[in-house]
Amino acid sequence: MSNPIVFLSATTLAQRIRSGELTSTEAVQAYLRQIEAVNRTYNALVLVDAEAALERAREADAALARGEVWGPLHGVPVTVKDSLAVRGLRTTAGSPELADHVPPEDAALVALLREAGAVILGKTNLATLAMDMQTTNPVFGTTVNPWDEARTPGGSSGGCATALATGMTPLSFGSDLAGSIRVPSSFVGVYGLKPTFGVVSMVGHIPPRPGEVNGIRSLAVAGPLARSLEDLALALEVIAQPHRLDETPRPLRAVDAAPRDLASLRIAYARQLGDLTPSAEVLAAMDAFLARLRAAGATVVEATPPELSPVRAWETWGALVGMQGGYERSNFARWWARRFVGGAVREIPHLRRILDGHSVEAYMEALEEQQRQINAMEGFLHDYDAWIIPTSMTVAFEHRAPDRAFGDFHVYDAPMNVDGRAVPYYVVTQAFTTIPTVTESPVVTLPIGPGRSGLPVGVQVVGQRFQDRRLLQVAALLDQLTERPAFPLEPRAAGATPSAGSPAPRDRPRPGVRTW
Repeated sequence: MSNPIVFLSATTLAQRIRSGELTSTEAVQAYLRQIEAVNRTYNALVLVDAEAALERAREADAALARGEVWGPLHGVPVTVKDSLAVRGLRTTAGSPELADHVPPEDAALVALLREAGAVILGKTNLATLAMDMQTTNPVFGTTVNPWDEARTPGGSSGGCATALATGMTPLSFGSDLAGSIRVPSSFVGVYGLKPTFGVVSMVGHIPPRPGEVNGIRSLAVAGPLARSLEDLALALEVIAQPHRLDETPRPLRAVDAAPRDLASLRIAYARQLGDLTPSAEVLAAMDAFLARLRAAGATVVEATPPELSPVRAWETWGALVGMQGGYERSNFARWWARRFVGGAVREIPHLRRILDGHSVEAYMEALEEQQRQINAMEGFLHDYDAWIIPTSMTVAFEHRAPDRAFGDFHVYDAPMNVDGRAVPYYVVTQAFTTIPTVTESPVVTLPIGPGRSGLPVGVQVVGQRFQDRRLLQVAALLDQLTERPAFPLEPRAAGATPSAGSPAPRDRPRPGVRTW
């Protein structure tokens, strides 16, 4: 991983390409060599469009020679999650039934990237139909965590995070319904942005499957992952806008009063939600970060929105996902599914309502409860610049096989061990992320430092709706106090990767924790 080009930020790459210091062709070739060198080890990229990327790079260089600048990402290679349609390139969402699906048109987000001048390098791995908090599927196999290959990078956008950490892309784009951007960012030690709901188009995202009606009309978002906050801000300006494919995205607010310095910040935080407490490792890293923040002069207050009920928010998330995502399922089918899934979800607030019977009345009640939770969060954040909460109850955990499957949904019956406590898989991975999803809040995942295991710990920095730009400015101040991981990582063993296509499913990875 000695090639310095592949660990430049996207912002720096864009500047050097525009100045003529570096050509887009040179940048794309560097990333293709990096993919060739390390992707067999990590299985982060599953489709590499090398020929088209090189052609696009040459066109970008020729345009610059004529004095043309396509946009802020002119000539910059990027990757996108394999749930986002890319015209003429297989888009599978990790589902065998879509293994040969080639969309005729880009997703709106991808179209905006192209219009900003980006070069689409390839597709990153994900969970089947983006429905797990690990990154594995029967089409392309398992993506591993570059800090410890025995562990997951999280999901479902784990391919994005691992590709960034290993220098296979400078910028990647994923999606998030229950933490699918935030958990991988936290587990791998990169930055992620879950934008305010509704400001980035989801047109061209799978699910829904091609030809299906899109049932998820709230909660789900698409957003960037990067190795710097500066790159998240750059990416947000590109994708947070309407396009002819989707004119419905709502506008972000301009920043009316930028935060001045760390001492000017008012930060609220919560170490636990309800009776859920993360591992001692996560809390120790979080406490150390908050102590540095206090020492820098910021006002730091332990507080939770007083009118926000974690249990009601979790149940609302489940109700909306269940009634929207399963709009076509009869109540009899839901009754049968509850009998099959059984104990895995019965005691989990954000899952137990997914398979409840649905009705117009129940749907309206869920929407009304969501509005109450949004109001609680927004009112709370009038008094604070951000709310900091954990991302997951643990650091990255070892790859886990599901106990069974219900269609494409993996069912994990066996609990996870959190400091000697038996905690359900879905609680460990989703309890802290689903609440800002329900409140439609923008969230920056900030890598704050290593836990005692040496693995990354990330926190969620939650802001007010449509104030994504200001949240990124707040996060940039907070970032001065983080102990960020050092890239590049040195791979233990890098085999040859397929030149342009699909890596075979991986065997179980080898253990070994890296140092920071």
